[in-house]
Amino acid sequence: MNIYRKKNIIKKCFMEFFGTGLVMFFGIGCLAASKLTNANFTQFEISCIWGFGVSIAIYFSSSISGAHLNPAVTIFFWLSSKLNKRKVLPYIISQTLGSFFFTMLTYYLYNNLLISFERNNNVVRGTQESLNLASIFCVYPNYNNSFIYDFIIEIFSTALFILIVLEFNNRNSNYFLYNRSVAPILTGFLVCMINLVINPLNNISLNPARDLGPKILLSLTGWGLFSFTGGNDNILYCFIPIMGPILGANLGGWIHKTLINNS
Repeated sequence: MNIYRKKNIIKKCFMEFFGTGLVMFFGIGCLAASKLTNANFTQFEISCIWGFGVSIAIYFSSSISGAHLNPAVTIFFWLSSKLNKRKVLPYIISQTLGSFFFTMLTYYLYNNLLISFERNNNVVRGTQESLNLASIFCVYPNYNNSFIYDFIIEIFSTALFILIVLEFNNRNSNYFLYNRSVAPILTGFLVCMINLVINPLNNISLNPARDLGPKILLSLTGWGLFSFTGGNDNILYCFIPIMGPILGANLGGWIHKTLINNS
C-alpha cells in the first residue's frame, strides 16, 4: 500500500470516527440533559435531536468516507460487493471507537450531575437501580417482551431504515433527491419517525456501534458486566442491539436489490 492510499484510508476512517461520534454526542447528550437536568425533553424532541444529529454527521462525512457511520451498513456494503474488504475492519473499528470516545466525552461533561443524581437517589452502579442511568448511554431491550419479539423489532426497524435510505440515494429512480443532497435530511427525519413509532414498543439501536461503544465505556466506569446484561439473566438480550441491525441491514438491502433496484 503506497503513501497516498494510506493517507486516504486514514482520512476515511477519521471521518467515520468523527461522524459516528457526532451522532452519539448529540443523541446521548440530549438523553443526559433530559434525565440529569430540568431539560425534560419529550420523546418527540429526543427523536428529532437524534435524527438531526444523523443528518449533520452524514453531511460532514459523506463526501470522503461515504458516511456509513454504522457497522451494519459497512457489513452490508461489503457483502454486496460495494466496499473493498480491506476497508471493512478499519471502518468498523473507527465507528466503534467514535461511539466510545464521544460517549466518554459526554459522560465526563455530565459527570458531576451523574454523581449528584446517584448520591441523592442512593443509586449504586451495577445494580438494578442504576439501569435508568445506564440507559442514558446504552440501549436495553424491553425485558417485558420476549427475546424473539425484541429481536424481530430490531431486525424489522433496521431493515425498514436501510430499505428507505437506499432508495433515497438511488440516483436512477430518485435523481431529484440524490442530485440536490436532500437525502441526508430525509434520513434524519426517517430516524426520528422510526424512533417515535417503535420506541414505545422497544428500545432500538439501528446501529451496533451506537450500543457497543457506550457499553464498553460503562463496563469500565463502575457498571461492569451489568452494562451489557442490564441485569437480565438471559444473556441473549445483550446481542439484540448488535446482531439485530446487522441482520436487518442485509435484509433491507436484499429487499431493495430484489424488488426495487433489480435492473
